[in-house]
Amino acid sequence: MNLRQRFSEILQIITKDIPEREYYVQLGFLTALLQEPFYLYGRAGGGSSLFIRRITSAFKDAKILKLGKKQKQLPDNINDFNLIIFENFSPVDEQSKNNLQIVIHDHERNSIIISGDQKPEAALNRSEVSDQITLTIMLPENISPEALCTLLKIHSNDNGVTVPASIAISSEEQKQWLKDISKVTLSPNTLAVIGKVAETCVNNCIYVPIRKWLALANMVKAIAFLNGRNETKLIDTFFLGTSIWGRSASNTAISDSYREILMTQLYKNTPSLLEKPYDANDLFMRVDHLVHSSNNLYETKPFNGQPCLSYRITMAGESVPLYAPLKYIETDMEFHPYNELRQVEKRVICNYHGTSNCSIAIDSQVRTSGLRSSVNQQNNSAPAKFEDYATLPTYILRENAPEIIEQKKVLRDELNEEIKVSMERETANLVALRNTYKLFNESKDDLFCFTQMFNDVQNAIKTQFDNTANTIKIIKKASEIIATFSSMLKTPNLVGKPQPAATAEGAAGTEK
Repeated sequence: MNLRQRFSEILQIITKDIPEREYYVQLGFLTALLQEPFYLYGRAGGGSSLFIRRITSAFKDAKILKLGKKQKQLPDNINDFNLIIFENFSPVDEQSKNNLQIVIHDHERNSIIISGDQKPEAALNRSEVSDQITLTIMLPENISPEALCTLLKIHSNDNGVTVPASIAISSEEQKQWLKDISKVTLSPNTLAVIGKVAETCVNNCIYVPIRKWLALANMVKAIAFLNGRNETKLIDTFFLGTSIWGRSASNTAISDSYREILMTQLYKNTPSLLEKPYDANDLFMRVDHLVHSSNNLYETKPFNGQPCLSYRITMAGESVPLYAPLKYIETDMEFHPYNELRQVEKRVICNYHGTSNCSIAIDSQVRTSGLRSSVNQQNNSAPAKFEDYATLPTYILRENAPEIIEQKKVLRDELNEEIKVSMERETANLVALRNTYKLFNESKDDLFCFTQMFNDVQNAIKTQFDNTANTIKIIKKASEIIATFSSMLKTPNLVGKPQPAATAEGAAGTEK
């Protein structure tokens, strides 16, 4: 049995029948193995005593000192003990507080576990040892009913779950492994993640002493070593993204940023994967519009940085302008026009239905009050109910206009270039995602792997792969459509000039 197999068996034993908190037991065991002090926070009846018994059972013939209600006096030489456990610790008890300070400052070869039901920021700060505690393990307060029943069932009867002496860890082995762990190399990827986490701490005014960074880096090395590696990997840093930082605000800030840090490092060689996803549907819409739209020249005006068709409607006795981007004309897409304040007017929906006539629907809630009077009202949370209001014609300056044909030729060339560039980029992204998924998947059975985070990241990679594959499919479809676009642009059917009057009461003609 090699070292990895041995630790795999130990971890299976100490996490048996501890539902929904197996990783916390593993993390506590790893911290104790490295002789680093940690605080175990859990409410009464949450399984902290079981947690500690499982961890201590992994050490062969360990001398254990328990300090609590029954034992308060420190022995003369605390370094004769392998594990020192503070049970139900409270900083209000001056004796317990003084004992903890002495042990923390004088320990040499001890594993120190402090358990209590007071929040870490309160218990450790009041004890004036927060900077000396390597990490905090917070047992979940809320677990599923099934897991709770299992936990309560085994809480009082744990005699049958202990690590056999044949694989339990002796003091001599532990001492040797600590030397071997120190020789493990921190990979550039791992150092980058640690550096970014440290940067997050600085940006959020979270103080982490150098001693703690060294201890955390040593834990990253230990995970690699126990998995049979002499260099660390990204997956070895997973625990940095969990609630180990003591304060609730610190846990939130770091865990929120860790996922982004991890993905940035995973995609460091393909930075486009971190950008906003390419909108292939927009490309397809523009290609489809190019190929199937007429060559009409419409009366437009520049508005919000693009050519727009201008309409004017009368609402509640008040005439107001609306501006529809030219790109939507002769399409079947619903869209919100701009209002006179250059904002997207979400209380109005327009649709050309493949023609040059714009149908307009209005939110019934503003039909009587008008668009201007309620333009800044944000308090109405009722869902919008749109009612057909008008169908307004669009003024055509010239049919089959030569300048439009020339513009479409230029646009065709631009779209072909965009298709070429986007296809190359998205294909490269697809290959990178496939390789990243495959490489990442090799670590799924690693010891001390936080399964929940692993699955979340793996699913995110898979989802991005599927989305990228779909994007490529849409780009290919757009490419096929534009390939049918010959050098002689399709001559459109003649479109009759629209009648000047609108078809709904209260709507005026097109603004000239």
